[in-house]
Amino acid sequence: MPPRAKGTRTPTLLDNAPVSTKRIVFWNAASSIASALSSFVLLLVATRLCGTDAAGDFSIGYAIAQLMWTVGVFEATTYFATDAANRFSSEQYLGFKICTCTLMAMVSVIYVASFHYDIDKSALALWLCLFRLVDAFGMYYFAAFQKAERLDISGFSLTWQMIISTIVFGLVAAVTRDLITAVIVSTAVETAWVLGYNIPRLQRVAPITRPSLEPRVMGRLFVELLPLFIATFLSNYLANIPKYAIDAVGTSEMQTIFNVIFMPSFVINLFLVFFIRPLLTKLAVLWVSCDFKSFLSIIGKLMLVVVGISVVVLAGAYLLGIPILQLIFGVSLEGYLPSLLVVLVGGGLLSAANVLYNGIVIMRRQRLVLIAYGIAVLVGVLIAQPLVVSLGILGASIAYAISCGALLLTYVVLFVWSMADVRKNSIRR
Repeated sequence: MPPRAKGTRTPTLLDNAPVSTKRIVFWNAASSIASALSSFVLLLVATRLCGTDAAGDFSIGYAIAQLMWTVGVFEATTYFATDAANRFSSEQYLGFKICTCTLMAMVSVIYVASFHYDIDKSALALWLCLFRLVDAFGMYYFAAFQKAERLDISGFSLTWQMIISTIVFGLVAAVTRDLITAVIVSTAVETAWVLGYNIPRLQRVAPITRPSLEPRVMGRLFVELLPLFIATFLSNYLANIPKYAIDAVGTSEMQTIFNVIFMPSFVINLFLVFFIRPLLTKLAVLWVSCDFKSFLSIIGKLMLVVVGISVVVLAGAYLLGIPILQLIFGVSLEGYLPSLLVVLVGGGLLSAANVLYNGIVIMRRQRLVLIAYGIAVLVGVLIAQPLVVSLGILGASIAYAISCGALLLTYVVLFVWSMADVRKNSIRR
């Protein structure tokens, strides 16, 4: 186990002041809502101010940027926050974050170029990648605050970062009617927030020295996190498979409509994040202490939460989903209620899979998640384009739901097998 870098200390409460549970719950909920609503509002602004064709280009560009975001994050956020044994120091995680964000910048250029878009569409996609790169870097501070049991600070920071950058995006887009300019200014605002708030604030909670870039440690972190990164990359790719299929055989207008009906799928995962984020550290402690009964109890309750939220969201969407989306986005969605409901079923299946994903990560059996995402992505790739060609937007929705179902089913098998294996080994010892 590598020693903690010189100058670090055990994280403590800011200024030794107690933090109320209500404050933590409030800012955790606020940041979850702000994060989920950000892409929703950005698409809304693009659609309302620049038209459906421009919004379609924005949608696919944002999907690409979100995929590249996984390279910058490299799934170190959850791993850092749940590193109860302190296997790596904060300085080492920061050094690793610098490496992954540099890699994200290089991969983004190559990936966008591979689509052979025109100049304007390529430029929009690249600027959106830079916009998400700043957020990827900022996730280091989110994890650092969370590990220091200051989820209120990380929630406060992420909430205002999202609110301010989104407002700026809307204002600049309204004045210029140019999405690239709006993204550039919003990126500058997010950068200023990370530099002006996150860095000095963390120094008051858990001071760190300069980032550690020791090759041996960076290599160890890379090996540890590579399975999780690949899984997260495939997870984002899984969500984007229908969008890529529409981009290949559909139109920009179809892309906009699908993204509009796809937006409500975030609601289920939004509420799940609200419940699961405060429990990650607790679940890690329960696992390290071999309290398997309590660990499984929390996992089970989270799965029930997903079922309950899914039922409520589906009922609401059936009654009011299409009229509300039409009112908000100003796009005709006549006849798309079945597509909306199928997408929401997929969102519920994905949220349930995410519960088991976090459980497997905490078990530190992260290599198993590659199997689940590999199967789900393979299913999606095989069925997406044929379904879009034959059924249009409904086909894209069905492809998404089937892929998420394959993911959940595989996770159930892997989770049950992992728990049985751990218990068997415990009995032997």
